[in-house]
Amino acid sequence: MPEGAEPYLPSPYSQWVIVARSQIRHYVRTYRFIGLVTFVGIVSVLWLVLLVASGRGLVQLSFLNSVSEFLTDYAQTLPLWIILAAACFGGDALSVDFHSGTGYYTLVLPVNRSVLLAGRYASALSVTLGVVVFYDLFGILGATYAFGPGSLPWGPLGLSFGLSVLFALAAVSVAFCFSAVFRTPATGVLVTVLVLFVALSTVQGVAEMAGLEPWWSLYYAGGSIANVLDWQFVAQQTIPVGGGQYIQSWAATAQEGASIMAAYVAMFFAFTVVLYQRKESRG
Repeated sequence: MPEGAEPYLPSPYSQWVIVARSQIRHYVRTYRFIGLVTFVGIVSVLWLVLLVASGRGLVQLSFLNSVSEFLTDYAQTLPLWIILAAACFGGDALSVDFHSGTGYYTLVLPVNRSVLLAGRYASALSVTLGVVVFYDLFGILGATYAFGPGSLPWGPLGLSFGLSVLFALAAVSVAFCFSAVFRTPATGVLVTVLVLFVALSTVQGVAEMAGLEPWWSLYYAGGSIANVLDWQFVAQQTIPVGGGQYIQSWAATAQEGASIMAAYVAMFFAFTVVLYQRKESRG
């Protein structure tokens, strides 16, 4: 470089690619990624082995000879896997910059914080979606074995995957926000799981008992991932419980679920941007 010339800096897009790529490489080498993928693989393989051991006839009978019912049942656990992945890869993504020595090396680089945030967000989302695809493949294999490849409803499957992507965006946004709020990395991971799964699912059940639709719950919105696969889907039901009493039950439609997820993305990602731009490293 000629003497007196300004040092060359990559464009913001190039910096974003570098940050995202390096973070993904870091994630796939961590024990948490290997452990989560291994756990998902073990559970899915055992499920598939038991499915094959049961035989096509029994499986078809159990799901009323409907591949729709089969895929709906399988997809109901997908929001939990997404929450676990988002917590593992996003729950401590930002806290390490402010409450450990890492921040003294990363925040002084000639890279805008928004680029760092966007790169890490993209990497956490990519790894989370990798877990989603890995889990979905076993469901497709199981449905293909039980009902044949020609029976797969590719349209609803594509819609379900699109909602999974949106749910992952929302879950990662929440995890990043908690990561920016709490001092210790482990706290962000734990709080993400407790809030998105334990707290929201519990309050959701109580709200329905009280006759209220839990439209504010991201976990409720995540139910639309499976609901769009159900050909007998009903958005609202009145269930008699005896003694002339009834309880209301709601299930999110694709439009409602997508709206709730988009609201979570916008709100929590905006909070994350503000917090990340203003906080100082105290490692």
